[in-house]
Amino acid sequence: MRKIFAFFIFIIIYGSLFPFTFSFHEGSVEQWHIFLSSYGPFTSLGDVLGNIALFVPFGYLGIESMRPSLRHRPAYLKILVSGILFALILQLIQVYIPSRSAAIADVYWNGAGIITGFILLNFIKKHFPKLSITEAVNTPVILASFWLLYLFFPFIPTLDFQEIKNGLKPLLLSQTFHGDDFLIAVSGWLLFAHFTRDFFDQKHLNRLILPLLSIMSLPLRLVILNNSLDLSDVMAVGVALLIWFSFLKDRKNMERPLACLLLISIATYSLASMDFSPYGWHFSMIPFSGFLEGDLFSNTKALFFKLFLFGSILWLVKAGWPYVRLKTVWLFLFILMLEVIQIFMASRSAEITDPLLILLLSIIIQVKKGRQIQTQDTAHSKEPYREKPEKSDSSLNKRLLFPLCAIIFAAFLISVVINIPGVPYNVRELFLLDGMFISIIPFVLFIFWFGMSIPLISAQMLKKPNRHFIRLPLLVLGAGLISYLLLRLSVTMEAMSDITGSSNILWFVTHHHIWGDFGLILTKIIPLPSVWAALENIVRFLVLFSPMTFILCLFYYTGALVQKYDIQGLSNKVKLMSISLFLNTIYILPWLYFCKLIAFDYTSTDNLNELIAHDGFFNLGGGGYLYLLIILLSLNSVWISQSRYQWTIKALSIFVAGILGWFLLNLGLETEVHKYGLIFSGVDFLLGPDRQHKLDQSTLFMRWIILYTGCVITLVWGMKFNLL
Repeated sequence: MRKIFAFFIFIIIYGSLFPFTFSFHEGSVEQWHIFLSSYGPFTSLGDVLGNIALFVPFGYLGIESMRPSLRHRPAYLKILVSGILFALILQLIQVYIPSRSAAIADVYWNGAGIITGFILLNFIKKHFPKLSITEAVNTPVILASFWLLYLFFPFIPTLDFQEIKNGLKPLLLSQTFHGDDFLIAVSGWLLFAHFTRDFFDQKHLNRLILPLLSIMSLPLRLVILNNSLDLSDVMAVGVALLIWFSFLKDRKNMERPLACLLLISIATYSLASMDFSPYGWHFSMIPFSGFLEGDLFSNTKALFFKLFLFGSILWLVKAGWPYVRLKTVWLFLFILMLEVIQIFMASRSAEITDPLLILLLSIIIQVKKGRQIQTQDTAHSKEPYREKPEKSDSSLNKRLLFPLCAIIFAAFLISVVINIPGVPYNVRELFLLDGMFISIIPFVLFIFWFGMSIPLISAQMLKKPNRHFIRLPLLVLGAGLISYLLLRLSVTMEAMSDITGSSNILWFVTHHHIWGDFGLILTKIIPLPSVWAALENIVRFLVLFSPMTFILCLFYYTGALVQKYDIQGLSNKVKLMSISLFLNTIYILPWLYFCKLIAFDYTSTDNLNELIAHDGFFNLGGGGYLYLLIILLSLNSVWISQSRYQWTIKALSIFVAGILGWFLLNLGLETEVHKYGLIFSGVDFLLGPDRQHKLDQSTLFMRWIILYTGCVITLVWGMKFNLL
């Protein structure tokens, strides 16, 4: 309880001092005079309600966090006085924040919020003695209350006939139907019914309370200030009641289907507008800025809405899949993915708040251990039983079903992303069959195979520790051939030519005799130019992609070697890793030079010559920085794949390496590229949406971070596939 109390104190401080733009010039005599004169209690209605609501948790949790033996009248007075002093200190600090309006009147209403918390606590203890927000068994009821808070906020009744008419206009006049709002409302009422199931089943409460409450919520919302109804709201109540009483009323273990429904509802609600725009992309990294800026009524209503949605999905996933690890991580990534997609939508404001809210709620929301559930077949049985643990080593789930679902999902995601306005045109035109789903699946297999091949090659090296100078290059080239075949099944020949360059080896052999008489003999043995072109394309593809495979294998094999022999001690690990890296680097250096010679020195595509900087690292040009970028990406991916650190540290490493990679990318590419009659940077050429519109550096940096993160995730995921 004390942790929750401290958490809400942090929320109060954050909300009161946002946006933390302190200016000591604001603390002038005039500002202090305005502050000391602001003792009038009546300000705006939104300001009053906001200040009361902000400190209700302080009063409620302040008493609840005390031991029962200490909950007497002096304790209430102590919490009230300390809360008022705390509120006064925050107002004094706000004097030095230009964007905030400090007022003594706010302290009055903060104190009223503390007293409201006392009253709420005593009411709950008297009428619901078993209800406590700190007990996991009561979490569903608290989540259900957020649904009601969202529907009936700001809880101010109005008898203004014009206000009621305005609330009915969307229903009677326009009769608009919004599918995303309808789906969310249906999910909300079904979850409300499921969360409050035990309350409605008690003898002293009639089972008709649920339908009456849901139906009566419609007219009640009309008499609440700033509320309205539309066709989606009315239909959602009817459909939710029909589904509940027809299929779900007598079923207890509905966490999984309800979780799937809610995930679909959240995704639909987040992406329903589909108004993608190639310009004006923005992602706010300031937490909760959307809730703390703008209209207080709308922001508070949105807060209750998000608390219900994210709290519900966390509880459902934890209850429905109790033996699955990293549940919060997957939900965090899911919400983060939706926010990233919203970057490209004109009507949405993408920010880090929602993913962070998932993490914060995961600390508070817990599921009661040993919770008893019933299956559908034993729904009427009086004797419940405990759910059996899921088999963690199921071969069907781990080795077939999960990879298959991942590949299909990734292909679907790519098919959506390539049609978003603002995606570089060369990405959109990359795939066969105009980017149809069937042509993207081989591309996804190519991506995952690129990661899967690394541990497979390393495993072969561990099994046969001799002759790595021969075995390692052969394995890398074999993996590269499989990658080439998968890529050829997915992308167009024009796209392959942009990657590998044009075929000119036959012309050099026959006209410049670069291979001497032996080359002329080969042209007679293989006279078909198409065969020469195909072989040259394969070779150029291998020399472009092999360096990264070599470097990935170099790091992965070294880490696997330490794990295999269970080396203890930092100095011993450093010695073994140094020896392994040194020897294998010597083995691959001739091949890396060979790749550089063909891919860069004797390149047949102008893109590499024009984009890569000519001056750079040890007189190697920008290619030196690009090789460092490949080493950084490889080391980051392998470390994440093999380390046992928490995922937060791994995510931080991706962000830090992404920033360093951004500088290496800019150093490795030309700052001015003259092409198509325009001048732009090499980074803009690669990451920009087209060749006519330049993007600012912040947008290009955001695109790079997304691209780098995606590369690391897919590489790590591929490395994990063979371990499933």
